[in-house]
Amino acid sequence: MRLRQLIASIASINTLLFTSVQGQIGGREVFQFLNIASEARVVAMGRLPIAYWEPDVNFALLNPALIHSKLHGSLSLNAVSFPADIFIGSANYAHSFEKVGTFTLGVRSFQYGKFVAANQFGVQTGDFDVSDLVITLGHGRKVYENLYVGANLKIINSAYEQYSSFGLATDLGITYYIPEKLLSWSLLIRNAGFQWDPYTTERGSLPFDVQIGVSNRFRHLPLRWHITADQLHRPDVSFINPANARRDPITSQLIDENITIANKVLRHFSFGAELAPTKGFNIGIGYNFRMQQELRMNTRRSSAGLTFGLGFKVSKFMIQYSRGVYHVSGAANLFSITTQFGDFKKKQPLTY
Repeated sequence: MRLRQLIASIASINTLLFTSVQGQIGGREVFQFLNIASEARVVAMGRLPIAYWEPDVNFALLNPALIHSKLHGSLSLNAVSFPADIFIGSANYAHSFEKVGTFTLGVRSFQYGKFVAANQFGVQTGDFDVSDLVITLGHGRKVYENLYVGANLKIINSAYEQYSSFGLATDLGITYYIPEKLLSWSLLIRNAGFQWDPYTTERGSLPFDVQIGVSNRFRHLPLRWHITADQLHRPDVSFINPANARRDPITSQLIDENITIANKVLRHFSFGAELAPTKGFNIGIGYNFRMQQELRMNTRRSSAGLTFGLGFKVSKFMIQYSRGVYHVSGAANLFSITTQFGDFKKKQPLTY
């Protein structure tokens, strides 16, 4: 199969997957799978809870400024079932060292199923697998009163039939947490890096993103909420969808949809809230405005952009389930199991 045909096939899959965070801006860079979350609790909270100050290793992999010693020994196993035989599996682990701080390790694998190979005459020559892989090493620490910083290093690999590519990326995060108010602010720079080994001779740019988020837990109510704004380096992430054009009743000419300034601003935001009456049970819901706008249909109502989930504790294991609605034709089901081995003792324990 020629490269152009192969990329077209992969693009048809990416249309469903990558709009979950990047929307229609997703076709500009390579390695778009870097923006896909595979952790059930993260997705239930709207996919981008970068300031979510909870002792969960999955949030720490999203924003390295959330890495701290309370995560020592935390292990999370995650699985995502997408339509069209697409499967994502990941494992995240955190370990603290007394002198050098806390590190995290994450491995995420994307399996897109079987593809049919054909030559330029359309004669089928067999089939092949398509896969992506990301290995993430993270480190975070407290640098000042209430101020935390962290960084992720990502090793990236794609294997599409006879074509493969490697890349390096980094995430840089800053979090300011006020324990008295249970309030946290985060600034995150994601996927700053390069494609060192391209598919052919042309190198592509990575899906760079600048995000800012805020999260707060009510002191007398077991509810935490978050708001995150992404793509801050791109003021306008909207696009004119031809499917939303209307026909003038007098001239019969097609008129493009009118995207208001408020709509353009809201396309940067995602929201989420989680009710956790006990440490062993939680219910979460999230919403991504841009995803809803780009995947909505004029002829049918759709819950695109909406995510929800729940978690409960069984013995020493926290089991999470969430569902992400992408389109009227399909949704993703996510499962996570998290546990913790041991407890890292620190002279000044972190207050939640």
